[in-house]
Amino acid sequence: MLQYDLSHQAAVMNAVTNFVDYLLNIELCDTSFIYHLCKLIPAFKVFDQADIEYCTLIGAFKEMVRLVDAGRGDLGIDEYLTQLRYREVSNLRNQLRRHRSLYLDEIRMFEGQETDNQKSFLAYVQRILKDHYKVLIVRVDLGYLKVSMSNITVQDFYNHIESVRNLLKDKNGCFKYLLGYGLALEQGVTKGYHAHLMLIYNGSERCKDWYLADEVIQKWQKITQGLGYGLNNNTPEKKKQYADRGLLGIGMIHRYQSLEERNALNVARYLTQPEKFMQRMLIKPSNKRTFFKGIYREHGRKYKINHPISAEVGIWSEQDVDDLLDEPIVI
Repeated sequence: MLQYDLSHQAAVMNAVTNFVDYLLNIELCDTSFIYHLCKLIPAFKVFDQADIEYCTLIGAFKEMVRLVDAGRGDLGIDEYLTQLRYREVSNLRNQLRRHRSLYLDEIRMFEGQETDNQKSFLAYVQRILKDHYKVLIVRVDLGYLKVSMSNITVQDFYNHIESVRNLLKDKNGCFKYLLGYGLALEQGVTKGYHAHLMLIYNGSERCKDWYLADEVIQKWQKITQGLGYGLNNNTPEKKKQYADRGLLGIGMIHRYQSLEERNALNVARYLTQPEKFMQRMLIKPSNKRTFFKGIYREHGRKYKINHPISAEVGIWSEQDVDDLLDEPIVI
């Protein structure tokens, strides 16, 4: 049966999406349907915001909420919903079900966009790898402490991300000698709003990747005024786990080392996966993106590449990703 967390905005939006998706595929009796509406509508209204783009299923739910508000007058939500007749309940169901085709279009659009993002980002990372004898790759995940999630809206998240992007553009401090980056925004029930960040430094100028990752996390904590939390994927312990399984694609990566290069591309691939539809941003400020990459200009030197890099080889299994990269960032 449907279970959900309604304690913060990201979780509420996930709950609404899961409810509508469930209704499109499985029949709910009227009693259960009304029961869930009595819980979800008040929670949704608490976290509803102006100037926000909603995914198709949340948009459908919001339209249904408008119908409920228009019909209930001075009645409370529970009082109004529980006295509805069969035909009126059916009308609410149909309001949601009308969006099935739009939802399927949204899935196809997401997969196409993520595929394009992945091709573009892999080509971008390959250019950097080709241009430099060695690069230092750092991977951090940025999110929020569980106790602070109820205070974080999607607009807060994007404001914090914009501050991170400004630091990436300035390339000072822990971002000095940065060659490029990828930044993917996602949301989930337990993680809330969070970001996956891949940083590529000039390996001739930078070392101590674990230290740089910690510095980046400290920047995030400062930006979020202590509400944020970060996961350092470049600790010696984690890198040993990757290396033991032949998956080490972070830390110092050398040109001509084909396994290192392939694994580095797999780290890049993780940020843009068409299969991660359920982790997508369900809501976002109007006209905002969910994936960003830096600007890199090739220096034009010609190198002989002894080991061509294929973006299709050495793909990590789902278990590899779950074990090594997609760890919870909630405490």
